[in-house]
Amino acid sequence: MSSTAGVGGAVHSESGDDGTGVQDEPVLEQNAATTQDQIAGIVAQTRADLGSETDERYAEVLRQRLEDAGIQMTDADVQSLSGEASPGPSGGGGSGV
Repeated sequence: MSSTAGVGGAVHSESGDDGTGVQDEPVLEQNAATTQDQIAGIVAQTRADLGSETDERYAEVLRQRLEDAGIQMTDADVQSLSGEASPGPSGGGGSGV
């Protein structure tokens, strides 16, 4: 004897029963962020984490976070990003990436 009631009374069916609702790729790959989106997110998070730290500290942290994310940038580009990210006098203090 089989039951159609699952936990909480929900009806359970196998995913291959009628061919609908088939997931053929990982969920994370469906909404993949662009590299620019990733960089913008890293800069925003670094700004939130570091606050009024120096440009040098921003560059150090950004370099590590970009490396961790698999994003390769030149030292000049990282320096430029750190200047834009930091709220100091040389930084854009929140200007877009």
